Amino acid sequence: MSASDQLSLTLGPCFAVAVEDRFSPGLTGRTDRDYLSPPQPRDDALTLAALLLDSGADLDGDGPWQRALAGGRRTVRLVETDD
Repeated sequence: MSASDQLSLTLGPCFAVAVEDRFSPGLTGRTDRDYLSPPQPRDDALTLAALLLDSGADLDGDGPWQRALAGGRRTVRLVETDD
């Protein structure tokens, strides 16, 4: 059995990645949307947050971080979970 087939145990707190996209309806016709990822280790959550922000640098803290979108703004933060 390979290491990838074994069960993994996450030690320490888990974090969900909360994403909020807010748009100016008069500019885009798009509606606001929210997403909350499944719980995951902090390092994985930071990697997902960086991808969502198109960030090349390592992120500090738990956010919130923001980036401009066409006609709006994306806000990303880490949320500690009980899982």
